[in-house]
Amino acid sequence: MIGCKLKIAIVFAMAAVAGMPAVASACDVSHGVRAKIESGSYRATLNGVLLKDRGVKLSSGNEAASQASTEHILSEWLVTGKNILKIDYDGSAAEFQIFARCKGEYDDHDIVDTVNFTSSSSKQLSFEHEGPLDYNYLKADIAGDEGLLDAVKKLQDAARTGDVDTVLHMHAPLIEEFGRQIGSADGFTSYLRTILSGYPVEIAKTLTVTPIMGGRVYQIVGPDGQPPISVSGKMDKSSFSWPGGAYWAKFGDEWAVVTN
Repeated sequence: MIGCKLKIAIVFAMAAVAGMPAVASACDVSHGVRAKIESGSYRATLNGVLLKDRGVKLSSGNEAASQASTEHILSEWLVTGKNILKIDYDGSAAEFQIFARCKGEYDDHDIVDTVNFTSSSSKQLSFEHEGPLDYNYLKADIAGDEGLLDAVKKLQDAARTGDVDTVLHMHAPLIEEFGRQIGSADGFTSYLRTILSGYPVEIAKTLTVTPIMGGRVYQIVGPDGQPPISVSGKMDKSSFSWPGGAYWAKFGDEWAVVTN
Protein backbone atom coordinates (compact mmCIF):
# COMPACT_ATOMS: atom_id res chain seq x y z
CA MET A 1 0.00 0.00 0.00
CA ILE A 2 1.32 3.43 -0.86
CA GLY A 3 1.28 5.38 2.40
CA CYS A 4 2.01 8.97 3.29
CA LYS A 5 1.51 11.52 6.03
CA LEU A 6 0.09 14.05 3.68
CA LYS A 7 -1.84 12.68 0.71
CA ILE A 8 -2.66 14.98 -2.13
CA ALA A 9 -5.04 12.39 -3.51
CA ILE A 10 -7.24 12.81 -0.42
CA VAL A 11 -9.16 15.47 -2.34
CA PHE A 12 -10.81 12.85 -4.52
CA ALA A 13 -12.74 11.63 -1.49
CA MET A 14 -14.61 14.93 -1.66
CA ALA A 15 -15.96 13.91 -5.04
CA ALA A 16 -17.57 10.64 -3.98
CA VAL A 17 -20.99 10.31 -5.60
CA ALA A 18 -22.61 6.88 -5.74
CA GLY A 19 -25.91 5.44 -6.88
CA MET A 20 -29.10 6.44 -5.08
CA PRO A 21 -31.19 3.69 -3.50
CA ALA A 22 -34.68 3.36 -4.91
CA VAL A 23 -36.23 4.41 -1.63
CA ALA A 24 -33.87 7.31 -1.04
CA SER A 25 -35.02 10.88 -0.80
CA ALA A 26 -33.56 13.39 -3.21
CA CYS A 27 -29.91 13.87 -2.26
CA ASP A 28 -26.45 13.20 -3.61
CA VAL A 29 -25.40 9.86 -2.15
CA SER A 30 -21.93 8.67 -1.27
CA HIS A 31 -21.12 5.08 -0.39
CA GLY A 32 -18.51 4.02 2.11
CA VAL A 33 -17.24 1.00 4.03
CA ARG A 34 -17.28 0.82 7.82
CA ALA A 35 -15.02 -1.65 9.61
CA LYS A 36 -15.74 -2.75 13.18
CA ILE A 37 -12.77 -4.84 14.26
CA GLU A 38 -12.37 -6.69 17.53
CA SER A 39 -9.12 -8.33 16.45
CA GLY A 40 -6.83 -8.70 13.47
CA SER A 41 -6.31 -6.79 10.26
CA TYR A 42 -7.70 -6.68 6.74
CA ARG A 43 -7.06 -5.86 3.11
CA ALA A 44 -9.84 -4.26 1.05
CA THR A 45 -10.19 -4.01 -2.72
CA LEU A 46 -12.87 -2.20 -4.72
CA ASN A 47 -13.45 -3.74 -8.15
CA GLY A 48 -10.06 -5.40 -7.82
CA VAL A 49 -8.13 -2.27 -6.84
CA LEU A 50 -6.46 -2.06 -3.43
CA LEU A 51 -7.95 0.70 -1.31
CA LYS A 52 -5.42 3.22 -0.05
CA ASP A 53 -5.39 5.44 3.00
CA ARG A 54 -7.61 8.48 2.51
CA GLY A 55 -7.32 9.88 5.99
CA VAL A 56 -9.01 6.89 7.68
CA LYS A 57 -6.86 4.02 8.90
CA LEU A 58 -7.05 0.86 6.79
CA SER A 59 -4.91 -1.98 8.11
CA SER A 60 -3.09 -4.41 5.85
CA GLY A 61 -0.77 -7.38 6.12
CA ASN A 62 0.14 -8.01 9.75
CA GLU A 63 -0.58 -4.44 10.78
CA ALA A 64 -3.23 -4.23 13.47
CA ALA A 65 -6.15 -1.87 13.10
CA SER A 66 -5.57 1.31 15.09
CA GLN A 67 -9.25 1.89 15.88
CA ALA A 68 -12.18 -0.34 16.80
CA SER A 69 -14.32 1.31 14.12
CA THR A 70 -13.15 3.07 10.97
CA GLU A 71 -14.81 4.46 7.85
CA HIS A 72 -13.61 4.85 4.29
CA ILE A 73 -15.53 6.75 1.59
CA LEU A 74 -15.54 4.83 -1.70
CA SER A 75 -14.65 7.61 -4.09
CA GLU A 76 -12.31 6.02 -6.64
CA TRP A 77 -12.45 2.99 -8.94
CA LEU A 78 -16.23 3.06 -9.20
CA VAL A 79 -18.06 1.57 -12.17
CA THR A 80 -21.61 2.08 -13.35
CA GLY A 81 -23.81 -0.75 -12.06
CA LYS A 82 -22.65 -3.33 -9.54
CA ASN A 83 -19.50 -2.53 -7.55
CA ILE A 84 -17.73 -5.28 -5.58
CA LEU A 85 -15.82 -4.67 -2.36
CA LYS A 86 -13.71 -7.67 -1.33
CA ILE A 87 -12.45 -8.02 2.23
CA ASP A 88 -9.52 -10.33 3.02
CA TYR A 89 -9.70 -10.54 6.80
CA ASP A 90 -7.16 -12.02 9.22
CA GLY A 91 -8.55 -12.30 12.73
CA SER A 92 -11.34 -13.73 14.86
CA ALA A 93 -14.10 -11.10 15.02
CA ALA A 94 -15.07 -8.25 12.69
CA GLU A 95 -18.01 -6.68 10.88
CA PHE A 96 -17.95 -4.71 7.63
CA GLN A 97 -20.81 -2.62 6.25
CA ILE A 98 -21.47 -0.66 3.08
CA PHE A 99 -23.33 2.48 4.06
CA ALA A 100 -25.08 5.13 1.97
CA ARG A 101 -25.01 8.72 3.13
CA CYS A 102 -26.22 12.04 1.75
CA LYS A 103 -23.25 14.22 0.93
CA GLY A 104 -22.59 16.81 3.62
CA GLU A 105 -24.29 14.74 6.31
CA TYR A 106 -22.85 12.47 8.99
CA ASP A 107 -25.70 10.06 9.60
CA ASP A 108 -26.22 6.94 7.49
CA HIS A 109 -28.97 7.09 4.92
CA ASP A 110 -29.03 3.31 4.52
CA ILE A 111 -26.96 0.19 5.27
CA VAL A 112 -26.61 -1.44 1.87
CA ASP A 113 -24.70 -4.62 2.71
CA THR A 114 -23.08 -6.30 5.74
CA VAL A 115 -20.68 -9.20 6.31
CA ASN A 116 -19.47 -10.66 9.61
CA PHE A 117 -16.28 -12.63 10.29
CA THR A 118 -15.61 -15.10 13.09
CA SER A 119 -12.35 -16.37 11.56
CA SER A 120 -9.84 -15.48 8.85
CA SER A 121 -11.43 -15.61 5.40
CA SER A 122 -12.46 -13.54 2.37
CA LYS A 123 -15.95 -12.16 1.75
CA GLN A 124 -17.58 -9.69 -0.62
CA LEU A 125 -19.98 -6.79 -0.28
CA SER A 126 -21.66 -4.94 -3.12
CA PHE A 127 -23.55 -1.77 -3.98
CA GLU A 128 -25.06 -0.28 -7.12
CA HIS A 129 -23.97 2.90 -8.83
CA GLU A 130 -26.77 4.00 -11.14
CA GLY A 131 -25.66 7.41 -12.31
CA PRO A 132 -23.07 8.24 -15.01
CA LEU A 133 -19.38 8.45 -14.13
CA ASP A 134 -16.94 10.92 -15.62
CA TYR A 135 -13.58 9.72 -14.29
CA ASN A 136 -10.71 9.98 -16.75
CA TYR A 137 -9.68 6.36 -16.19
CA LEU A 138 -13.01 5.22 -17.66
CA LYS A 139 -12.22 7.11 -20.89
CA ALA A 140 -8.94 5.27 -21.46
CA ASP A 141 -8.33 2.69 -24.17
CA ILE A 142 -8.08 -1.05 -23.57
CA ALA A 143 -5.14 -1.87 -25.81
CA GLY A 144 -2.57 -3.90 -23.89
CA ASP A 145 0.53 -2.56 -22.17
CA GLU A 146 2.84 -1.97 -25.13
CA GLY A 147 5.03 1.07 -24.48
CA LEU A 148 3.94 1.39 -20.85
CA LEU A 149 7.30 0.67 -19.24
CA ASP A 150 8.97 3.05 -21.71
CA ALA A 151 6.58 5.76 -20.53
CA VAL A 152 7.35 4.95 -16.89
CA LYS A 153 11.08 5.23 -17.59
CA LYS A 154 10.49 8.57 -19.30
CA LEU A 155 8.70 9.80 -16.20
CA GLN A 156 11.48 8.60 -13.91
CA ASP A 157 14.17 10.17 -16.10
CA ALA A 158 12.27 13.48 -16.11
CA ALA A 159 11.92 13.41 -12.33
CA ARG A 160 15.60 12.53 -11.91
CA THR A 161 16.80 15.38 -14.15
CA GLY A 162 14.37 17.98 -12.83
CA ASP A 163 12.23 18.17 -15.99
CA VAL A 164 9.13 19.24 -14.08
CA ASP A 165 7.14 20.12 -17.21
CA THR A 166 7.37 16.54 -18.47
CA VAL A 167 6.39 15.11 -15.07
CA LEU A 168 3.34 17.38 -14.95
CA HIS A 169 2.41 16.60 -18.56
CA MET A 170 2.48 12.87 -17.85
CA HIS A 171 0.19 13.46 -14.85
CA ALA A 172 -2.26 15.55 -16.90
CA PRO A 173 -5.34 13.31 -16.36
CA LEU A 174 -4.73 13.30 -12.60
CA ILE A 175 -4.35 17.09 -12.52
CA GLU A 176 -7.42 17.55 -14.69
CA GLU A 177 -9.44 15.34 -12.36
CA PHE A 178 -8.29 17.41 -9.41
CA GLY A 179 -9.38 20.62 -11.12
CA ARG A 180 -12.78 19.24 -12.05
CA GLN A 181 -13.56 18.12 -8.52
CA ILE A 182 -12.12 21.08 -6.63
CA GLY A 183 -12.79 23.86 -9.12
CA SER A 184 -9.19 24.70 -10.04
CA ALA A 185 -5.95 22.76 -10.36
CA ASP A 186 -3.74 25.84 -10.18
CA GLY A 187 -2.82 25.41 -6.53
CA PHE A 188 -2.14 21.71 -6.98
CA THR A 189 0.05 22.34 -10.03
CA SER A 190 1.99 25.02 -8.16
CA TYR A 191 2.47 22.65 -5.23
CA LEU A 192 3.80 19.91 -7.50
CA ARG A 193 6.23 22.33 -9.16
CA THR A 194 7.50 23.36 -5.74
CA ILE A 195 8.15 19.89 -4.39
CA LEU A 196 9.47 18.42 -7.66
CA SER A 197 11.99 21.23 -8.10
CA GLY A 198 12.90 21.74 -4.44
CA TYR A 199 13.10 18.26 -2.91
CA PRO A 200 14.97 15.05 -3.78
CA VAL A 201 13.04 12.49 -5.82
CA GLU A 202 13.22 8.81 -4.99
CA ILE A 203 13.15 6.43 -7.95
CA ALA A 204 11.87 2.86 -7.63
CA LYS A 205 14.21 0.50 -9.50
CA THR A 206 12.18 -2.72 -9.62
CA LEU A 207 8.59 -2.38 -10.77
CA THR A 208 5.63 -4.73 -11.14
CA VAL A 209 2.90 -4.11 -13.71
CA THR A 210 -0.63 -5.24 -12.82
CA PRO A 211 -3.67 -4.69 -15.06
CA ILE A 212 -6.80 -3.52 -13.22
CA MET A 213 -10.26 -2.30 -14.19
CA GLY A 214 -10.48 -4.92 -16.94
CA GLY A 215 -7.16 -3.88 -18.48
CA ARG A 216 -8.16 -0.24 -18.81
CA VAL A 217 -5.72 0.84 -16.07
CA TYR A 218 -2.32 -0.50 -14.98
CA GLN A 219 -0.88 -0.33 -11.49
CA ILE A 220 2.90 0.21 -11.37
CA VAL A 221 4.57 -0.35 -7.99
CA GLY A 222 7.85 -1.49 -6.48
CA PRO A 223 8.35 -4.58 -4.28
CA ASP A 224 7.18 -2.75 -1.16
CA GLY A 225 4.29 -0.98 -2.87
CA GLN A 226 6.25 2.18 -3.59
CA PRO A 227 5.36 4.23 -6.72
CA PRO A 228 7.80 4.78 -9.61
CA ILE A 229 8.69 8.22 -8.22
CA SER A 230 8.11 9.81 -4.84
CA VAL A 231 9.00 13.06 -3.14
CA SER A 232 9.11 13.62 0.59
CA GLY A 233 10.32 16.23 3.02
CA LYS A 234 9.09 19.00 5.29
CA MET A 235 7.15 22.07 4.25
CA ASP A 236 5.80 24.70 6.65
CA LYS A 237 6.96 22.49 9.55
CA SER A 238 4.80 19.59 8.34
CA SER A 239 6.04 16.35 6.80
CA PHE A 240 4.74 15.30 3.39
CA SER A 241 5.20 12.49 0.91
CA TRP A 242 3.82 12.56 -2.64
CA PRO A 243 3.64 9.38 -4.79
CA GLY A 244 3.88 9.72 -8.57
CA GLY A 245 3.20 7.41 -11.49
CA ALA A 246 1.27 4.68 -9.68
CA TYR A 247 -1.75 4.17 -11.99
CA TRP A 248 -1.50 4.53 -15.78
CA ALA A 249 -3.90 4.44 -18.71
CA LYS A 250 -3.54 4.93 -22.45
CA PHE A 251 -5.30 7.71 -24.35
CA GLY A 252 -4.76 7.30 -28.06
CA ASP A 253 -1.00 6.87 -28.52
CA GLU A 254 -0.01 8.35 -25.18
CA TRP A 255 0.34 6.82 -21.73
CA ALA A 256 -0.47 9.02 -18.75
CA VAL A 257 -0.98 8.84 -14.99
CA VAL A 258 -4.66 8.85 -14.02
CA THR A 259 -4.34 8.72 -10.24
CA ASN A 260 -1.90 7.92 -7.46
